[in-house]
Amino acid sequence: MIRLARPWFDEAETSAVQRVLASGMLVQGTEVAAFEHRVAQYLHDLAPSRGAVLAVAVVNGTSALELALMAAGVAPGDEVIVPGVTWPSPGNAVVLRGALPVLVDVELNTFNVDPRRIAEALTPRTRAIIAIDQFGVPADIPTIRMLAGDVVVIEDAACALGSVLNGMPCGLIGDVGTFSFHPRKLITTGEGGMLVTRDRRAGDTLRALRNHGQDAPGVFRDAGPNARMSELHAAIGRAQMDKLPNILARRAEFAREIRAAVSLAWQQAPEGAVVNHQTLGFVLPEPAAGSRLEARNALITALRADGVEAALLSYGLHKLPQFARYATNVARAFPVADAVADGGVAIPLHPLLTGDEVARIIDALRRHAPIA
Repeated sequence: MIRLARPWFDEAETSAVQRVLASGMLVQGTEVAAFEHRVAQYLHDLAPSRGAVLAVAVVNGTSALELALMAAGVAPGDEVIVPGVTWPSPGNAVVLRGALPVLVDVELNTFNVDPRRIAEALTPRTRAIIAIDQFGVPADIPTIRMLAGDVVVIEDAACALGSVLNGMPCGLIGDVGTFSFHPRKLITTGEGGMLVTRDRRAGDTLRALRNHGQDAPGVFRDAGPNARMSELHAAIGRAQMDKLPNILARRAEFAREIRAAVSLAWQQAPEGAVVNHQTLGFVLPEPAAGSRLEARNALITALRADGVEAALLSYGLHKLPQFARYATNVARAFPVADAVADGGVAIPLHPLLTGDEVARIIDALRRHAPIA
């Protein structure tokens, strides 16, 4: 089976873990600080004229979102705008703050939140907007910023390390950005996440919140969770950062070859974007008979039978019970989210693919997918 995703591990990660075990320091030490510095420097080098970057490592990308909402002051009764297509984490983070997740529809070409729908959803109770760089494709945050005024824009760049929009690296386009280092992401620490910002005050707040709300040992500014990243995870992350240029290059090469060989409704990037090709996905057209969902499931089954681990692309949050119960979401229609959630397919893309495997993916798509 050609796997959907595979992390690139070798002796570098093994040595990194051994180094930590030999040190006896397992939590929030020099490895975490070095990993934070490495990611911050990488982002700074992509846009060096924009100022220093502060990075705060945490246990996972979901915790990063939760801390970003806490730092933004999101409280019970506030509204937070969330794209209608995504993994549930952004919406769950809002619900767990006691706030109201206001879902809005997405664009069919980019799968990203539609700024026009955000404009319709803004109210005096809107405290924050979560804009997701879906599968590494940058969201139109500059337009969202113009529409949102002083509303906090949290950039969920979980999938977007290495992507850029008009010279600005993803993660730094909003007020605060979040990354995930889950095994399906561009680089992985096993589980892990990070917040990034250029706002020093926000960075200091986030550092305190991730460690029980402590500014310094025994000095507490507020209630906060234990969201610290371990030294083991950070050491793996440092080794992964060494591979990032090669990971980006190989993903781009394989994505270009597959997209050029098979004509499908692939995810598109906006003008001025450089994408990291974190996920290779497309949306099926409405079939002449039956439903998109049935056609999508049949295609995934056929591809897997041919040894290609295809999967659904993402979820329509308005169909999940924790979000469907809110009246503001019931009142809205999500036609594009329906199309992407029901017809979206993700196919294998990772840096360990071989030329033979790429050829097999292309062959399977040509035989089973409804070519445009």
